[in-house]
Amino acid sequence: MNSTDSKDHNYDYIIAGAGASGLSLLWNILQSDKLNSKRILLVDLNFTPVNDKTWCFWDDSNISFEDLIYHTWYNLEVSALSNSMSEDLNKYKYYCIRSVDYSEKILSLAENSSSVTLMESKIFDFKAEGNQGVIFTEQGNFKAKHIFQSALKPPGLKMEKLDVSLKQHFLGWEIETKKNFFDPDKAIFMDFDIPQTNGISFFYTLPFSETRALIEYTIFSSEVLTDEQYELELINYLKNKFNLESDDFSIIRREKGVIPMEDRRYPPMYCDHVYNMGTAGGFTKPTTGYTFTRIQKHSKDIVNALESELPIPSQRASTYRFRIYDMMLLSILDRDIDKSIQIFHDLFKKNSFDRILQFLEEETHLGQELKIFSTLPYTPFFKSIWKMKHRILAGA
Repeated sequence: MNSTDSKDHNYDYIIAGAGASGLSLLWNILQSDKLNSKRILLVDLNFTPVNDKTWCFWDDSNISFEDLIYHTWYNLEVSALSNSMSEDLNKYKYYCIRSVDYSEKILSLAENSSSVTLMESKIFDFKAEGNQGVIFTEQGNFKAKHIFQSALKPPGLKMEKLDVSLKQHFLGWEIETKKNFFDPDKAIFMDFDIPQTNGISFFYTLPFSETRALIEYTIFSSEVLTDEQYELELINYLKNKFNLESDDFSIIRREKGVIPMEDRRYPPMYCDHVYNMGTAGGFTKPTTGYTFTRIQKHSKDIVNALESELPIPSQRASTYRFRIYDMMLLSILDRDIDKSIQIFHDLFKKNSFDRILQFLEEETHLGQELKIFSTLPYTPFFKSIWKMKHRILAGA
């Protein structure tokens, strides 16, 4: 690891933001024989790993970070309209990685690399200057031919057409119980059988052992709640679902977050030579909030382009077809709680869980998608198509 004390302000690559996307790109660069000697600057406010996030995803192939898998679930359960549905996964498995483990591994590689400079600093802005990008920080201005950023909202974002803007917001407790309550092979993916008082609401439960689980209260709505509101719902759920009183468990840690659920396009570039990644680049799927596997694919695409000296890919995370699907569902989620829950119920009741995950991963073909839609209530989707026709006809 180098130090910025040398005041050398020119690099081959600058990565702004050491979250999932920035670290994933750095890891992929360091794994490349062609690129790992390039001079890289990684900038973030703080590089101290914190156990405050879990990244969950499903996959059916070789996982780059298999040694970092914290837990794996082989069965998922969904409850809606007083109907509980569960299924063993065949094609996929459901995985969890802790952000603290991810950060520790990749930052350790960076610290042991002579080509990487770590700089803790606030990031103010970016601009293009000649054939380079410039990052403006508290520690000074630095240049590179390619800057990859996940730290700031792109300035062009506010110019993009926006019809639906919701938030997926959540607060969860990781708890330890005195008695066995959980099945560590089975995750509660979505439980809608709770009071729908704050927007479209559900709980999910990720058991790590028979006595330890992460339980989160999640809402799709335009406004976030106070911590007290989330925690009151958590207390009620633990009592109603698991018959757990406050003295039956201890809270090991808390996690909370807010994920955008929007139908607008995210610009692939902040400005010339500065590329958006992660949520800032539109790689969060609008209807689910899942980002991790999309980040991995984007990082690999960037590295393949850099190795081949080709233009950095600028395609969006979703194709036109899947953007329409997301826009249709977002429109329904925005206006009708009851119909939304009916859709989730029918989706999991009438289709295999593996097929649903494949669809959510955007790896299905049109015939499979039409079969899925044939199992869902038609009217809400026809209404959403009519409402969003101006976007659909304009290329979504």
